[in-house]
Amino acid sequence: MEKNKTGKYLKYAIGEIVLVVIGILIALGVNNWNQENKEHRLGDDLLVRIHRDLVKDTINFKSVIIHNKELREDLKELLVDLYDGIDNMNEVQNMSKTWDQLLDQAFSPNDNTYRSMLSSGTLGLIRNAELKDEILDLYSEYDQTKALLLSIGEWMIRIASNMDSETDFIKFGSTVADIYTTQEMFNENDFAFLNKKDSPEFKLFVRAMSSVAFYQKVNNGYRSELIKKCHAVLKSIDQELNK
Repeated sequence: MEKNKTGKYLKYAIGEIVLVVIGILIALGVNNWNQENKEHRLGDDLLVRIHRDLVKDTINFKSVIIHNKELREDLKELLVDLYDGIDNMNEVQNMSKTWDQLLDQAFSPNDNTYRSMLSSGTLGLIRNAELKDEILDLYSEYDQTKALLLSIGEWMIRIASNMDSETDFIKFGSTVADIYTTQEMFNENDFAFLNKKDSPEFKLFVRAMSSVAFYQKVNNGYRSELIKKCHAVLKSIDQELNK
């Protein structure tokens, strides 16, 4: 102050302040860059996981469709045998094996990654808005398909349950047949209704088979459409990851 150096000290102080501010801005910029880079990697990792899930789904959907087509041929043969007349208990037990497989039509896609993203709020890490919408639309289709198949499946199960309550066909299933240990418990009278084409029990049996065939056909149709949509999303994910 005494030597009139106030101006120099002021300039020095301002310079120090500027340097500190620049340092803070650089640190913030580096931190933001690191955060963005981290989020970019996390977003790509999520896309890789969704890609993996969709590949599994397409493989599973195709496998179910092929299996259902084979079962449909078995069902055709079952009905031919039925209308030709049932001669022995082995024929009925073979029918029961086909029937059990026809009932197993659950729709269970690999959607854990997507559900986790929804619950954790990480869906926003997918920066490509169009791709994000494609993924949302696909899993919305999953939800709609699951709800529709569940509704049709419940209708099918009601018919199947009605058949079980009105006939003894359930006795020929592999999971229960072994508990009937005597001729009195388990004999040809248990399937006699299958040779009475005009009986209500026979018609109910045919109706149950028809309901399963309907559900099976619808199931395959939905899975075929989902395969196309999965392939479209997979292609979009590949393009995004290869940028």
